[in-house]
Amino acid sequence: MSEEVLLDWKESHADVYFKFKQDLEEQLLKPYHQNILDLGDGNAEPLQSVIVNLAAVSSKEGFDIDKLYAKAVESGDASVYCLCCYLLFDNGEGRLADTIADKVEKPDAQEILDAVQEYKRFYKQNRKQEVSKITADELNILTLRRWHYDHPEEYKEFTNTFQKAYDGDMTFIQTNFFFLMEMFSTKGVKGMMKIVASLFPGNKHYQQSLMGSDENPLKGRLSEMLDSSLNNKAIRERLLHKNPYLFSLYYWIIFDNGFLHAADLISQTFLKPESPYWEKLIGRRCVEALIGASIDKARYSKAQWKEVTQKLKKGEARQVIDVALLEVQGRRGRKSTYVLLEEMLSTEHVSILTDEIQKLLQDWKQLEDTDSILAYIFAALVKGNLLCGEYNYRTFHAAVQEKFPDFHINKGYDWAEALCNAVLSDDLNYNINISEDQVKRGRRYATDIKLRLLSLVNPNFV
Repeated sequence: MSEEVLLDWKESHADVYFKFKQDLEEQLLKPYHQNILDLGDGNAEPLQSVIVNLAAVSSKEGFDIDKLYAKAVESGDASVYCLCCYLLFDNGEGRLADTIADKVEKPDAQEILDAVQEYKRFYKQNRKQEVSKITADELNILTLRRWHYDHPEEYKEFTNTFQKAYDGDMTFIQTNFFFLMEMFSTKGVKGMMKIVASLFPGNKHYQQSLMGSDENPLKGRLSEMLDSSLNNKAIRERLLHKNPYLFSLYYWIIFDNGFLHAADLISQTFLKPESPYWEKLIGRRCVEALIGASIDKARYSKAQWKEVTQKLKKGEARQVIDVALLEVQGRRGRKSTYVLLEEMLSTEHVSILTDEIQKLLQDWKQLEDTDSILAYIFAALVKGNLLCGEYNYRTFHAAVQEKFPDFHINKGYDWAEALCNAVLSDDLNYNINISEDQVKRGRRYATDIKLRLLSLVNPNFV
């Protein structure tokens, strides 16, 4: 390398070098989190160039300036020439080392570094808990309920983690934040950087996410997470690999009113009277997002949220919920019930009844390729008082579909539902598409199946 040639280049390109040095040192003076944000947004070109080029020529002994100079000559890249000049003539290596050392000592830098390490641990641990092979490509609410039924200990661990959050344990909040980061990762590095930056006051993304007039971005993420088609690739991938935390989280949200519990936790952490202003801003946005997504996608009702406000003392949280409820549209229509077949059946006889229903389906499918047998079985269960609660035919149909996928039961249930209602009816007031002969046949089958099931659960039955 010829220092004289390099110095000539610097003098002949003084304006270019001056701008490079000015932009780089201006970037180095910014807080650590702002550097991360600017890199993610593509607004830190000099710093980005320095990082890439130094990584290519660094070793345990330091930076190989000869190698860097060779790259500059070969590529003709002005930014590489500028970096050579900075390192050789302006004590650039020392300045960079001092800046990095100073940044590492800053509180915000340590928090970010700690968070990165925590995320690495989270990522590794979560992948270990997943199954490597995808056994089914279908994800629905009953898939979720089946997982919960088969993994009670994992769900108990999840709820215990949530309860610990009231005592200051950040594991629950941190883990959910990391899953949100994975959702953002489908949008690229920029999306991940923005969610990190939104936690720090003093940048445009913080202002946009917490005080902007645009729709709450967190609500959009929660809504995407709960969308029936589950289009978010990151979340879908984790669920297909049976991620235990995510299955627990979804069950908690859908079946255990998780969003209501989350709002209560936020009210007691972020929205306390003594909480700083920035914490209250985050808390408000989180509660708004929970309310909007829960009513829009998770079938929560306004009445459920109003019950929450009755339990809260007058203050920040109650006020936030009241205002947010004014801005969302309530949901109308029938609310579906999702239970497993085992959860519908008489608790004492679940195994016996499940096995016998499977035999009935197997025998029937060898004779007919219709689902009318489901109407007869459900009518038999109702008449024999073999259910542990009040359920309709649609719930039973979906539960049998989930339990016995190999029988390829049709998703449509209108005709079978009408037939079942006619069989259970005490009069002749039933669907005109059902003939009297079909009803008589159905009642005969339902009676035979009822007697068969009752004799199994009670050998002394006569």
